[in-house]
Amino acid sequence: MKLGSLRAVDAFVRLGGTGEAAQGLGMSQSAVIKTLRQAEQELDLSLATTIQGRLVPTPEAQSLVRQAQPLFDVLRRARHEADMIRVGMADRLRVATVPGLAHSILPPAITRTRRKLDESAAVEIMFDHVREHLATGEADLGISYGPMKAQDIADIALGQSPLICVLARDHPFARRMALTTGDLESERLISYGPDGVSASDSFQEALTKAGLSDRIAITVRHTDTACHLAREGVGIALVDGFVISSNLVEGLAALPLEQSPLVTAYAHHRRHSPLDRAARLLLAQLQERSAS
Repeated sequence: MKLGSLRAVDAFVRLGGTGEAAQGLGMSQSAVIKTLRQAEQELDLSLATTIQGRLVPTPEAQSLVRQAQPLFDVLRRARHEADMIRVGMADRLRVATVPGLAHSILPPAITRTRRKLDESAAVEIMFDHVREHLATGEADLGISYGPMKAQDIADIALGQSPLICVLARDHPFARRMALTTGDLESERLISYGPDGVSASDSFQEALTKAGLSDRIAITVRHTDTACHLAREGVGIALVDGFVISSNLVEGLAALPLEQSPLVTAYAHHRRHSPLDRAARLLLAQLQERSAS
């Protein structure tokens, strides 16, 4: 089956009609219909039926696309790569990360890496689904609160940090040098939910060891959201200390949690796929920053 036919069938089922598929593929509706008919003959399957005057996917077409979804995903990624190469973005930093770390250790490492590459590297950052982005080759490096403990993925500890309490400057605790878990008993707490990608989420483990995991009243995905809520006096944000390296805590009080368990940040890459120069430089910058 030809590549063009596969793309037409996928678009037809995914978008729900020949007109929608034509628009998505940048071709005429008549060309889509012709391609579908050719695919029907080749596969000996009915892919389109007429309902109220318009062609819609048959159950057989929907089943075919479901079964072939991994193939369609590969085709979309290949097309994306071709687009990137065409516009001069073949050499780029492709990173999959969780939001909590995207605002802290990642930006300065990317900045220093691009300087070493004479600002020539384009950057592509993907959020969540870190393991999947690595496994499919969409990302060269992953960053999470890991480790993932997967045979095909290497886990590299970047550094550790205690939990930090972020609160508004006018909060009664703002002038303290540190806070205890007892200080937080009557406070509304804001923090992250599980990252959903790690075999062992070090941030959630730190919350649990501190006895705070069941006390989180407001769960967010992004560090900036947690800090903005704290700035508005909604509560005290519990984040990792890596955030101190960013400007998110400007105008806020950021106090260490006494006797806090440590949170570990990890980098990940595919074991049997060599990193290109840009990814190697970024990994080195992440390790150097964490060691300093």
